[in-house]
Amino acid sequence: MFETLTAALVAIVFLVPGYVWRTVEGQFAYLDRRLEWEKFALGLLARSTVVYAVFAVGIHKAWKDDWLDVRPLSTTVVAILLIGVLPCILGFVSGMLRQKRFFAELIKKLGFRTFESHQIPTAWDYVFSGMTPRFAVITLKTGAKLNAFIGSESYFSSDPEARDFFISAVLRTSDNGIIEVVPGTAGVYVNKDEVSLIEFIKQVGPHE
Repeated sequence: MFETLTAALVAIVFLVPGYVWRTVEGQFAYLDRRLEWEKFALGLLARSTVVYAVFAVGIHKAWKDDWLDVRPLSTTVVAILLIGVLPCILGFVSGMLRQKRFFAELIKKLGFRTFESHQIPTAWDYVFSGMTPRFAVITLKTGAKLNAFIGSESYFSSDPEARDFFISAVLRTSDNGIIEVVPGTAGVYVNKDEVSLIEFIKQVGPHE
């Protein structure tokens, strides 16, 4: 029982801050979800190390002064800040910096050339991870075409083993030539294996 509790505490202390950081960062920038467990855990540990390194001197002093027994409330507050609050802030900052390609642009401004490697592994992930509302024409392998509006309620799978998607609205051209949402439509589910081509239209209409 003691060993199980110790393992749980070690995981919380060394992995949870990194996990919180990575989760928040992933809301703003693409992060590969297909990493092997060893690489995933190493990434969490690296982020957690950065969190603790910022306050390494203070943590060492608190440990020597036995804060856990002398100041349990203060220790709890500090733990919450280190495990939850600070990783959230760092995740937000790093996510925004990655989204804006801050470091790559900074290196270019310093006059250095870098090897451009795509952090997003596939075109599917690149297109759909940053999708904004737009029209699309989906051509099925049967030759049929589906006019669709990709709105905020649309969804595209990020699972490499299950590439499917949901389109929030199906469109048609009325008798007077106006593009409109098919009455009564609640969207359509499409499996990638049924799709031959997806053409995206830049102009977004009033349904945005």
